[in-house]
Amino acid sequence: MKITKVLLVMFVLVTACSSDTKETPNGVKFRLAKSGKGEPANQNQVIVFNFKIVDSKDSVWIDTYSRGYPEFTALPDSNQVKTADGITQMLTMLKKGDSAVFDMSVKKLFSEMAKAPIPLGVDSTLHLNYSISLRDIVYKDSFETYRAKIESEFYEFQERFAKTQLGKDTVLIDEFLKSKGIAAQKLPSGIRYVISNPGTSSATVQSGQTVMVNYAGYLMDGTYFDTNVKEVAQNTGLYDPAREAQLPYGPFEVTIDQSSVIQGWHEALKQLGNGAKGTFYIPSTLAYGQRRVNEKIGENAVLVFDIEVVSINENQ
Repeated sequence: MKITKVLLVMFVLVTACSSDTKETPNGVKFRLAKSGKGEPANQNQVIVFNFKIVDSKDSVWIDTYSRGYPEFTALPDSNQVKTADGITQMLTMLKKGDSAVFDMSVKKLFSEMAKAPIPLGVDSTLHLNYSISLRDIVYKDSFETYRAKIESEFYEFQERFAKTQLGKDTVLIDEFLKSKGIAAQKLPSGIRYVISNPGTSSATVQSGQTVMVNYAGYLMDGTYFDTNVKEVAQNTGLYDPAREAQLPYGPFEVTIDQSSVIQGWHEALKQLGNGAKGTFYIPSTLAYGQRRVNEKIGENAVLVFDIEVVSINENQ
């Protein structure tokens, strides 16, 4: 039995008999794993908290503890609390230093909390185990000063972490390329790449230009996680009729240094001209970093992309 499943069973058993079990007004049950001191926050205060979500397949969805940056929320007034979601109601019941745990299905999370459809690729049968700890309670009139201090500490932490992680990623990529006998070019950012087709122009894509691209993304072990090419999707087990109905396969538009794609893509595309193709090995620090995206793309994942520039908007 997986560790998370054991934890969930223990949670149910403890919840059934523990006097520390509490319930929000709208029915979310949680267990107080650790008790703090003082009084719960009021509507003139801001709650500072950390949380971790682990699903029933032992995958971590988010972990603000390891991220090094907490979440903040201002409490609604007493009238709004009555109609708030269960997590918000629970936070109004916690004191500084309290830690709570509870379980929730993915279906309930999206239907009752997020009030949105379950995203494509997310297993709707999963259950989520939440652990939340209330780090601090701050009055609103002093919150900006408090947050500035937290942000300063966070940026320092992120800079140290990014340097360390980039070093690990580039060693991993270089060892992989060496083992495969792949001679790749290097960028100062840590990206390694191989141009398989130089295309029809020696001029590479520039910042601000809009390009149409085909791509396929996979991990270094060969596990594919995304593509906009239907044939590739079919050949790699990624094809999903529901996905095609929402987002038809075909060239994808990117405006260099402006579109909300990973930073590694912007750097990669600047190495390509019209019609060019290449394979890019992108360190996690230029991809999704410490964030787990889904079951395939975990924390600090190095990503590989085959990218082709189909066309460049010549009007720019």
